[in-house]
Amino acid sequence: MRLHTLLLLSLLAFPTFAAADERMLFAFDDANAAQGWQAVNDGVMGGRSDGRFRITDAGHLEFFGTLSLENNGGFASVRTNGRNLGLQADDAILLRVKGDGREYACNVYAGRNRYSFRQTFTTKKGEWLEVALPLDRFTATWRGRVFPNEQLDPSQITGIGFLLGDKKPGPFTLLVDSIRAGEPSPPESAVTCTGTYPHHLQGVCRDEDSLYWSFTTTLVKTDKAGNVLKKIPVANHHGDLCLHDGRLFVAVNLGAFNDPQGNADSWVYVYDADTLDELARHETQEVFHGAGGIGVRNDHFFVVGGLPDGVDENYVYEYDDSFTFLTKHTIPSGHTHLGIQTAAFADDRWWFGCYGSPEILLVTDGDFSLLGRYEASCSLGVCGLGEGGLLVASGRCDAATGCSGTVHTARPDDDRGFTL
Repeated sequence: MRLHTLLLLSLLAFPTFAAADERMLFAFDDANAAQGWQAVNDGVMGGRSDGRFRITDAGHLEFFGTLSLENNGGFASVRTNGRNLGLQADDAILLRVKGDGREYACNVYAGRNRYSFRQTFTTKKGEWLEVALPLDRFTATWRGRVFPNEQLDPSQITGIGFLLGDKKPGPFTLLVDSIRAGEPSPPESAVTCTGTYPHHLQGVCRDEDSLYWSFTTTLVKTDKAGNVLKKIPVANHHGDLCLHDGRLFVAVNLGAFNDPQGNADSWVYVYDADTLDELARHETQEVFHGAGGIGVRNDHFFVVGGLPDGVDENYVYEYDDSFTFLTKHTIPSGHTHLGIQTAAFADDRWWFGCYGSPEILLVTDGDFSLLGRYEASCSLGVCGLGEGGLLVASGRCDAATGCSGTVHTARPDDDRGFTL
């Protein structure tokens, strides 16, 4: 049995991580990556869809064009064929893709077999996704018909491709970063905080038994399944939080965020992690553009926050365990929208989540030298999980029902920041 990443967040224990056995099938990091690929559209049947592909400067396969339903058309595709891919029965096709919210199909081709074997996946507009497609779930198709009794022999697979046929005319774009093979992981592990709240999620942290959530004006403690144990109203604006010695430390700004003139009012509020009783407040007025996030390392606290437009670096403000200001660190990160919102020290590096479209993740070493800048979303919360793992938060707000929050297990990835 090959090792795989354990992503199960149970009631009994947070997950541990092991290396995944994956093989790269196709990467697109040079111009020669286009060799062997071709577009096949409904023009072969009289249709008028226009599907094309190219290798982008960023090293992605871009499948793009316009889907048309005229002349009984309705599909566009790109594919490659001609060499055995060395796949096995327990493999999955592992994709990293960014799409436009439409449903695409991944097709595989087995030698001289007339069928293509198909499995669909749905993209999220503008977001990179990790997609796992187990080979035993591909279904045979031929000329638009489905043949569920036909079996795919993975050892005979010689080609792969992507098809759009969702019957929605109009432009489309799918970016493919990589195509890999490996044992399918268990379903994504996630825990959702029970209930909804008046304002959005802005930070998470954990201990061995509980999760802690900062919803801007509500501080919530749950068990590891997301069931609420305690919640209290708090001042607007409570931001990111961290846990140290049985206490919660929350970055709080009572003034203006991102103001070039520094009209912030920055604090760190301290709460008992067991009862959520308030214990102390510490001024951190050195955080000039508004305290928004906080992390802890070696009994020192590091506060981050807002950033006006036009500033091409971020700042980290270091305090000792009595919240005496020590120094200001500078990260040569380039501009990030509204600065840094979340912070955590884990896996021997700093993780800083930033707003934006796309959202940005900054990773530095312990001395704040930049290790990477990624298009990755952890601006609503990030914390260490132990043994190399992370918890990454997501959330949504609905005008009618309020705001919710979820944490996902993740593992660091040098190429992408992290993968869920």
